[in-house]
Amino acid sequence: MPVDFLTEAERERWQRFPDTVPQDDLFVFFQLSDEAKGEVRRQRDSQNRLGYALQLCILRYRGFVPDHLQAIPPEVIAFVAEQLEIAPRVLPLYANRRRTQTDHQLHVQAYLQFRRAAPLDFYALQTWLVERALEHDKPTLLLQLACEKLEREKMARPGVTRLERLVAPARDQAHAETFRRVTPLLTDERTTFLDGLLPPALRTGRTRLSWGRQEAVAPVASQIIATLPKIAFLHDTGVPQWDLDSLNPNRAKWLAQIGWKSTHQPLQRLPPLRRSPVLGALLQQALLHHTDVAVEVFDQCLWGCYREARQELEEFRTAIARSTNEKLTLFRELGHVLLDDEIEDPDVRAISFERVPKKVWQEALAETQGLIRPRPDDAIAFFGKRYSSLRQFVPRLLHTLTLRAQGPDNTGLRAVEVLRDLARMPTRRPVPKDAPLARVPEAWRPYMREPDGEISRRYYELCTLWHLRSA
Repeated sequence: MPVDFLTEAERERWQRFPDTVPQDDLFVFFQLSDEAKGEVRRQRDSQNRLGYALQLCILRYRGFVPDHLQAIPPEVIAFVAEQLEIAPRVLPLYANRRRTQTDHQLHVQAYLQFRRAAPLDFYALQTWLVERALEHDKPTLLLQLACEKLEREKMARPGVTRLERLVAPARDQAHAETFRRVTPLLTDERTTFLDGLLPPALRTGRTRLSWGRQEAVAPVASQIIATLPKIAFLHDTGVPQWDLDSLNPNRAKWLAQIGWKSTHQPLQRLPPLRRSPVLGALLQQALLHHTDVAVEVFDQCLWGCYREARQELEEFRTAIARSTNEKLTLFRELGHVLLDDEIEDPDVRAISFERVPKKVWQEALAETQGLIRPRPDDAIAFFGKRYSSLRQFVPRLLHTLTLRAQGPDNTGLRAVEVLRDLARMPTRRPVPKDAPLARVPEAWRPYMREPDGEISRRYYELCTLWHLRSA
């Protein structure tokens, strides 16, 4: 990277006093103690006392003193001047005396026990910056960290250009150290495998690397179906066992970003000592990324099915409003007959069919059966209609992903294992009678049993997936 990475405007901002000072900082850094006031009063003229006091406060606040004290916000100057009972207007007289300012700067540093950084200090700072650069690659952040370290160690901050020239080589050294730490982890076998990802296939013209980097673009079944083979491929090649713990996660991401953004031709042109670490980190990040995507798309697909089910339930409720009114009319007719004391008991049946024909009652009863909803009604029956859509990818998802939970006996994981066993069987097996049901919510229980008493596979699977989504 360029040695001078700041723009002129940024460099000017780093070297001057900030435009505003928070009120809390004003009282912490610009409040003069009695001892500090005694030190300030050793100066002869009022302008010298004000300038000296400002230098003292600013060094505590910023770790350095800017060249132009008159650029300090007026409220800060007034706050210090008031404590010394000096008029702020005398400060320009001090600003005209550069020699006096330089002498005061040295005295203030000695009073606050600050010191100038020596060559060995700069060497130690650059070594420290290399370690920080292995954690954070942003140059302006490294510059900020360097300033904070100097302030903690009570070394007066040098010019920002000098610090820039420490940050830039520190980043370069961190890059070299990153490759050095990864190289021993890449055996000859792994290097050969990684290089094999780059040549394009003769039939398609695509590389295995470009296939592995292709991301899901929509929360639909086809996208999760396309993502799961990538996860399986990375697991089969042993990527989870590639130990990159010697690298800070941010450095591993930096390496992976190089591979993610590059086509196969630039990667092939990299020297092997750089190409293999980039590809190794890329595959590890790809595994994490595709796993996250698979979980996210699963979540969105399941929620999308439930949202459609809720919408279908609302449409169903609207459609049955008229039918419900008709059934209430029949119920009213039957109620009048049953409650009429003048109608003898043996005549109730005949009179009921006289008022409403038997065939109408039969049709109404059959229709009513479809209108009866469990309470609470959570659109579960309509959710069940999406079972086949989810089955397109759920068995493979559960086979591909490794799920873990706290505690040795998690009923949710046991239920997932039941689904895996069912998916492995070539024929459609019923849910085992001892399948865990502790996680089945009350709203799902009316759907959990088939007419023959067996556990409903459809709703057991959907209920387990719904719990898995929530977990």
